[in-house]
Amino acid sequence: MRHLTVALWASAAILATVALGGCPSGQPGGGAVTPTTGESAGPAVELQMWTIWSAEPRKSALDQIVANFEAAHPGIRINVVPTEPDAYKSRIRVVTGSGSPPDIFFVWSGEWLHNFVRGDNVLPITAELDANNSEWRDRVMGDALKWYTFDGETYGIPFLRQCTFFFYNTQLFERDNVQPPATWNEFLAACDTLKRPDVAPIALGNSVKWPAHHYVSCLWQRLMGQDQLVSDFDPLGPGAYDDPGYVKGLQMFRDLVERGVFNRAPNGTTRENARALFYTASAAMFYTGTWDLNALREGGEAPEDFWDTWDWFNFPAVEGGRGDQQALHGGADGYVISSKTAHPEEAITFLKYLNSVEAAQLFVEQCKELVLVNGAVTEQNADEHLLRYARQVEAAPTIVPWADTLLERSVAEVLLDGCQALVEGSITPEQIMDNMRARQANVKRHLQELGGSSMEVETPENEAG
Repeated sequence: MRHLTVALWASAAILATVALGGCPSGQPGGGAVTPTTGESAGPAVELQMWTIWSAEPRKSALDQIVANFEAAHPGIRINVVPTEPDAYKSRIRVVTGSGSPPDIFFVWSGEWLHNFVRGDNVLPITAELDANNSEWRDRVMGDALKWYTFDGETYGIPFLRQCTFFFYNTQLFERDNVQPPATWNEFLAACDTLKRPDVAPIALGNSVKWPAHHYVSCLWQRLMGQDQLVSDFDPLGPGAYDDPGYVKGLQMFRDLVERGVFNRAPNGTTRENARALFYTASAAMFYTGTWDLNALREGGEAPEDFWDTWDWFNFPAVEGGRGDQQALHGGADGYVISSKTAHPEEAITFLKYLNSVEAAQLFVEQCKELVLVNGAVTEQNADEHLLRYARQVEAAPTIVPWADTLLERSVAEVLLDGCQALVEGSITPEQIMDNMRARQANVKRHLQELGGSSMEVETPENEAG
């Protein structure tokens, strides 16, 4: 499937090869190291693994999983290279384009992964998943593998299920006699009631651009439905974006800005600062993902007594919208194997272990996150918030990925830049959509010249993530 070249990434390849110290000199991906005392005779295979799990407790959990794996497989060594998420996005593209990728690397599901698949940069593992009566495939919760499957082949394993919710301060809601809103109109009324000189209704840290787009992504789904989005976002699809719901969703988000529901200068506020506004009660709500659960737990960055003073609700229903109003929004973060690895069997062996109940339960125990392995979350290793979250995911009629993971990368950047400009008021919803149409038309022409394939994803009404 060598349909898409990596020329767009190659311009920075030489610089990145020097700057990225994770890959040892002379070892493009993995090499051989001498085993320590007690290991099997002969050199051990060394695999490079790139991840965004650079912060605790994920970093320590992965280190423990790797240590357990190496103890059971003395002939394989895993060299983990953690990188902060936003920096990782550009680094992995560049190093993949340079021809010296890591053997195993982290991916976001959907079109973000599909870019690597088109470039023939990822090893398909369909046969391994289906071996032994699909024993490996059956480990994965729900239909999360759907977003890792293109043209009948599956690439990689989803590991974490992340979803976005409105986290809210129960004490501030009780003080102002506000109930968690179920509809958009109720949500607007709640924002008006909660607004005070010293309290913003919602904390927004949009310095990294993608948090604002989460609002737009959810509004689009509520207004138009998942099928419409998947069709329009397909880089080889029509890309007309002629449904009025696109402009309407952007305008609804802009209306929030003009209504004054956010903290001052959202585009100059980091996510960390926005999170602090929430747990210091300077903001009544924080629209964020389940990746922030650990920051709010005892032992995290929030005050010790904060854990019992907050709750969450799903993105409100939009009256008259065509989408499933009970849908959750999220992604399935996971790992893939480079098609250029010199050690595919060893990489698959590790990926299978990472996707085992043993490794998954360890990760849940240490990180209190939803791992997409059947049997990973139990009453013994999860707290009440994680158990509730797992039940919500299981009961969800559908889980819709965020727009920036479904859109082709450069089109997604146009949307992210547009949403940031929309916060500033320097662009109109119509201009954003014009820019997206123009960019997607260029992408489509390029892919057609290269014989690219489209993203084929089933979207049944009752799908569960």
